[in-house]
Amino acid sequence: MDIESIYGAYLNHQESLRERDKHVFHASSAGSCYRKQMYSYYDYPSDKKDDKSLRLLRLGTLVHKDMEEALSMYEDKLADMQIKDAPIQRTIHIEEKVTIEDLDVVGTFDAGERIEDGTEIEFNLYDYKTAAAYKWTTKFGRVKNRVASTDTNYKLQLGTYALAIRHKYEPDRINMYLVWYNKNTSQMREQIVSNEWIDKALKYWTDMFEMKEDMGKGFEEELLPEVSYGVPVQDWECRYCQYYSICPSTLADKKPRFSINPKFFKEKQ
Repeated sequence: MDIESIYGAYLNHQESLRERDKHVFHASSAGSCYRKQMYSYYDYPSDKKDDKSLRLLRLGTLVHKDMEEALSMYEDKLADMQIKDAPIQRTIHIEEKVTIEDLDVVGTFDAGERIEDGTEIEFNLYDYKTAAAYKWTTKFGRVKNRVASTDTNYKLQLGTYALAIRHKYEPDRINMYLVWYNKNTSQMREQIVSNEWIDKALKYWTDMFEMKEDMGKGFEEELLPEVSYGVPVQDWECRYCQYYSICPSTLADKKPRFSINPKFFKEKQ
């Protein structure tokens, strides 16, 4: 038997079963290229992922599923321990779908904890990320091995969920965390994310929504690769973009500079 091919067929089948909302923006793509966002919003055909990419994505999915089951077990235990009229009540949220209706944004956050004490509501928001050895070392290794890593997209993603949570639960305070899992060693680390990313997420999606309203399907003539602002946001995006086949960008064929426009997340003058 060719186990690799059999597994590849299975992963392709699983990928074909995925359903994504149409004519909306997805929180998980926060911070991405504007043109890519429009391709996705209008449901343009995307390139098929190769088997290696599907295997890598599957590792992250399996970690997420384990975390989900662990939290479900914790939730059951908490329910047994918690007294109904206790002054502090804790509610666990697992894989919860949220929306920002006025900006056409949808998403599903990994985990949350809502704490109510009768006077205020605190919401702890978590998103899981996996990292291989190199990325882990640059983030958490010896100081001399670390490099400046903004994790911009991940922080904007969390900020987007926080925006939706503000509308849905109206908490007095939101705390945001990226929970990292090392795919090589199984180490885990928690990274605090500043609330400034909530405002940055609002700006990003407001800009995105206004572009969609102004351009509609004419975005292909307006958002020009390597010319227009935010197309792409980061050069390396093009190398991994699922719309490579239909986008005229040539950056995918160049060595990535791993750079980001320093003005991108600042207020426009």
